[in-house]
Amino acid sequence: MNNDFSILAQFLENLGPEVSGHSSNPLSDGQVELIKRFAQGKLTDAEREGLLPEILGNETALHTLVSKLEAES
Repeated sequence: MNNDFSILAQFLENLGPEVSGHSSNPLSDGQVELIKRFAQGKLTDAEREGLLPEILGNETALHTLVSKLEAES
């Protein structure tokens, strides 16, 4: 799982300040719950693999993940 976070961190570092072009669709309650569980390290491998592309392609999901990670630390 640490590898997933390092991949995500590398992506975010390369993202730079401009994130336009990424979707900013609102998240469903289920998506927010998955992101919360991801931040807590409670997702299965399959759940993480399914969620990562969604997070990386949605600005709202990225912001949600960051806030959940901050809440966990």
